[in-house]
Amino acid sequence: MNWTVLIIFGILAIALIIFLVVRNQKDEKVFEDQINNDYHKTKDEENDAEIDEVTK
Repeated sequence: MNWTVLIIFGILAIALIIFLVVRNQKDEKVFEDQINNDYHKTKDEENDAEIDEVTK
């Protein structure tokens, strides 16, 4: 009786660990994509003219 409970508990624990590892890798990839797309673009990349340009 005790062995069956331990085996079932062990299988569930291993399944939980595998689920968490896979989920973490997926979330890490999504987070990395968000960080890469969230950087501040320079004025040249935005094609905006600077209003306060100093002319000589």
